[in-house]
Amino acid sequence: MSRKKYINAYETVYEYDEDGRETRRVNYRGDIYEIVTDEVNIKKYKVTQIIIVVLVFLIQLALGFINNAGGRILYVSLPYLIAFLPMAYWFIAATRLPSEKKELRLEIVDLGFKRSKVMSLLIAIFSGIAILGAIVFLIFFSEGNILKDLLFLLGQLIVFTLALFAHLQSRKIIFRKIDRGD
Repeated sequence: MSRKKYINAYETVYEYDEDGRETRRVNYRGDIYEIVTDEVNIKKYKVTQIIIVVLVFLIQLALGFINNAGGRILYVSLPYLIAFLPMAYWFIAATRLPSEKKELRLEIVDLGFKRSKVMSLLIAIFSGIAILGAIVFLIFFSEGNILKDLLFLLGQLIVFTLALFAHLQSRKIIFRKIDRGD
């Protein structure tokens, strides 16, 4: 998502004082939104998103230390590793979420709520691909001790469930555009 998307939402005003010094002031003139819920639900949503992303990160990190045979296969390990990138963006988005009900600018809506929704979906997709890869490995290529591979599969199922829950929770957030009358 490009930052140039927000360039028309701001207006730079140049002011000069009596000594001729220039000062710049930036005024927001873009769309204003509000969340259609109460303040308790907003705070609960933010805390839930942060807890889920931290849990997902800790589970993913712990799964990396299992040393299972399927973890050395590209179609299992690649989606597992790629999931860390949207996880970082999801954490940043979750910490940007407001804690109280207030008027929201376009970038708060996009870089907070919408990014949290998209990144949780991406983690669910990548963990789902890792689950499918682990199942294929277990069915066709596993030899001997499969306990560590089953533990990895269980961890990925938990990550998938948590990310999908967070995504479905994000879909319930509704925004209403406020008419400012200008």
